[in-house]
Amino acid sequence: MQAQQPLPFITVLVPCRNERAFIARCLDSIVHNGYPSDRLFVLVVDGMSGDGTRAVLEVYARDHESVRVIDNQGRTTPKALNLGLREARGPIVFRVDAHACLAPGYLRRCVDALQEYGADVVCGVMHTVPATEGPMGRAIAAALGHPFGVGNSYFRIHVSRPTWVDTVFCGCYRREAFDRVPASDEPAVHETAGGGDVPLDTRGPFNAALVRGQDMDFSVRLRKAGGRMLLLPDISTNYYARSTIRSFWSQNWSNGEWAILPFAYSSGTSISLRHLIPLGFVLSVVVTAAAGLVMPSFLWGSVGIAGLYGVVNLLASLHAAWRERSAAIGFLLPLVFVTLHVGYGLGSLWGLVRLVGLPQFWRRVGWTGSRRAAAVVSGERV
Repeated sequence: MQAQQPLPFITVLVPCRNERAFIARCLDSIVHNGYPSDRLFVLVVDGMSGDGTRAVLEVYARDHESVRVIDNQGRTTPKALNLGLREARGPIVFRVDAHACLAPGYLRRCVDALQEYGADVVCGVMHTVPATEGPMGRAIAAALGHPFGVGNSYFRIHVSRPTWVDTVFCGCYRREAFDRVPASDEPAVHETAGGGDVPLDTRGPFNAALVRGQDMDFSVRLRKAGGRMLLLPDISTNYYARSTIRSFWSQNWSNGEWAILPFAYSSGTSISLRHLIPLGFVLSVVVTAAAGLVMPSFLWGSVGIAGLYGVVNLLASLHAAWRERSAAIGFLLPLVFVTLHVGYGLGSLWGLVRLVGLPQFWRRVGWTGSRRAAAVVSGERV
């Protein structure tokens, strides 16, 4: 009888910073996931946490031989991922968010699916759950799992069969996928580690300039290189969402802003249509309202757009409340959807304002070079 082949050695990268409330739950779901501990390497890349996270990590590193912690002086997620990939071991690498909790068997199922489907990346669906109990937390979680809230983000709204997708959450990557993808064309980022004289090189397959959206940016470049990403409906992760309207607004503003700023730092298009719809909605209301100051008839357009949104918002809120079997969150969901869409849209609008002031953007669109050439022809000094 032929001996059974051992499971491949895997690395699980967990970038984190100030995640004391979530990191233990995340690491428990990894080290107790059912994957053999002698085939598992858990690398937590900590962004110099100052909230007590490091004390939790030290306990896990002491109690589990498979867990190791390294510093991320750069403090952002893409820098953590690039640093972690240099230390990763084995032919398969997982990227797990500190706010996530893997379902039992997640690691093994993803590893098997890579071979079964010939995918480059595999992930399961996301179940968005409130970080703290209460009607507002439940309403926010419901909005983030509804198509009106997140569009066709399939890992959030779920699928009934294995589906090829444009990006993943808590993905399982073939190590070779990172070699196939051209490195980000953003210039090398050299920082000073800890205020000393040692330069910290944060280059790698993830664009170190993208504070947000670096996973989508990488996914775009992977698909251009022929890579394929698969979403499986039979495995899942829990994602602990913000549970206050203030933190939810702040998160969506930042997400919206970083839906636009990548145009200054990446030559690829790291967003899809669903990321631009909130900006289009906000712009349409603002522009028609501003035009109404000159031509009052335009005010009716602004009122019509806002009114149509209000009707759809109400219907989606009722549907989401019915799915959750909760009348209480039905009263909160209209506010939550407005916070999601308007916060994201205004963040994107601010991102546009910032974008036009960034020299990197104008260099990428060739404006600087064209102006210089024109100046040379006309004899102007530049």
